[in-house]
Amino acid sequence: MLPPQVLVALFVLLLAVVIPLFAVTIQLSRYIHWSFWADKATRGERPHFTGPVLALVFSTLAASDFVGYEPFLTISAMNPVPIEARAYFTVAMLALAVWCWAYGRSIRDRVLGMIGVRAS
Repeated sequence: MLPPQVLVALFVLLLAVVIPLFAVTIQLSRYIHWSFWADKATRGERPHFTGPVLALVFSTLAASDFVGYEPFLTISAMNPVPIEARAYFTVAMLALAVWCWAYGRSIRDRVLGMIGVRAS
């Protein structure tokens, strides 16, 4: 039996991957509705994906060492961080996921500004 701390950590990693995946799914359904069925005069601006997608990427990197399924095994094998520092890596990736979720739109605007594309 695993200690309670490990079970809580695994549950947090599960939530860290499932919540952004669920948010991306919701945004995708909102985008499909916005594109095809919403009234063009009143539909507002298009749904944005930057925050949830970046959060999903970083939370997947954080969970890659703890999940034994593909593509997590391949991601874990390609990770250049030594085994001794993987706990720090996991915490850093979770912190980046939260930061990207909070500031996704400004990250997108800054990247587009750096490559010279006008953000809409």
